[in-house]
Amino acid sequence: MRGSALQVVRLLGVLTCIMMMSWHSANATTSESDAQFAEAVAAVKSRDYSRAVELFRQQAESNQHDAQYNLAVLLKAGKGTPQDFLNGLIWSWSAYLGGIEAAEDLADELLDLVPETSVETAREAVATRLQARIADGEKPAVMQFARYHLELLEEADYERAYVWYAIGAALGLEGAIDARDDALGDVESEKIVDLQTEAGTIFEDLKFD
Repeated sequence: MRGSALQVVRLLGVLTCIMMMSWHSANATTSESDAQFAEAVAAVKSRDYSRAVELFRQQAESNQHDAQYNLAVLLKAGKGTPQDFLNGLIWSWSAYLGGIEAAEDLADELLDLVPETSVETAREAVATRLQARIADGEKPAVMQFARYHLELLEEADYERAYVWYAIGAALGLEGAIDARDDALGDVESEKIVDLQTEAGTIFEDLKFD
């Protein structure tokens, strides 16, 4: 996470730029990703929103969650690209699952602007992206997929959440054990063995470093 850089763009009536970058020291080596993010921030500051959208989109596609949030803000505002509430919702949800708390409020705002049929499309898009990341061996996506089943569905699916938290616990992911045990409390006892078998099967099929 690049400090509070995720707050680089925010809607305050007319779009304004809130520059709250957490810069590296002069002797620190800036990664290519950080350099691209800084370039996107500079583009917002100079009101080159088209360039900012391009750069944030590249990072969003690479699962940089602060970039996903900033892209969602620009998509909602229609700055640098026509307004796109559906994709704004997809990216804001992705950012939220990735730990960007401010994205929750943005997603709530977009939910009021998107018809329910499109909301389901957004949910499916988020799930598809998470499943692809898991298939590529990205461990953080396991916990995010578990949270997806608890927080993004119209009705929480505790069984699927339990399965994915159980996989996260087996991988040693932070917070997975407590989350798994919490989800277990909402699972019917007669289904536990089947769910554990399912989790074990999925775990064996996954390829993680």
